[in-house]
Amino acid sequence: MKQIIEFYQSLTPQVHASLWITLFLLIVIIIIRIAMRNYTADKPPKGIISLVEGFVAMMNDFTKNIIGKRWKALAPYFVTIAIYLFVANISGLFGFTPPTTSLTVTLSLALITFTLVQIFGIKSQGIWGHLKGFTEPIPLLLPINILSEFASVLSLSFRLFGNILSGAILSTLLYSFLGGFAVLITPPIHLIFDIIFGLLQTLVFCMLSAVYIANKLPEEEVEYFD
Repeated sequence: MKQIIEFYQSLTPQVHASLWITLFLLIVIIIIRIAMRNYTADKPPKGIISLVEGFVAMMNDFTKNIIGKRWKALAPYFVTIAIYLFVANISGLFGFTPPTTSLTVTLSLALITFTLVQIFGIKSQGIWGHLKGFTEPIPLLLPINILSEFASVLSLSFRLFGNILSGAILSTLLYSFLGGFAVLITPPIHLIFDIIFGLLQTLVFCMLSAVYIANKLPEEEVEYFD
């Protein structure tokens, strides 16, 4: 037990927050699952089930409109990443250091998107067709196309990291400078940088991830709606 405590204490504040956020979301999922036991399709949803159903429907539409034919395979990813990112981005309101202020965390999330981009590129075009795409429109552009592919990972990770970190730094500086008077000034700052920017960066990350994946799919699949 002592070794576990020492290991936990050796982790960074961002990892601490990520662990607690994951535990919190697991508890919420369990509560929702229990609430769904009494839910049937022949009566309208109420309470938390209504909120969950509305959110899932919204994310399904979001994925369908951008991804097209393969939206069902990717909708669970976007539901998961949207929930985690938003809670992580606003976790500073509850005394945590937002996990997304760590480049390691944002880079890991961007690498998941990068992996999905390659997987769905191969599934839709085949391995040879996917690799051949790096030589288009001319083989001379192969190095640039490869760099561009990895640049998307850096773009996703640095954009999320920079925006959330800037808000956290500004809030910390205000608390340090204003002391006890910070409670009179910082609520609007938290509203802008934690909630509004947190929601905006969640939307941007999901949107860009969906666009990167859609760019690897044939046009007839992306324009498919069901």
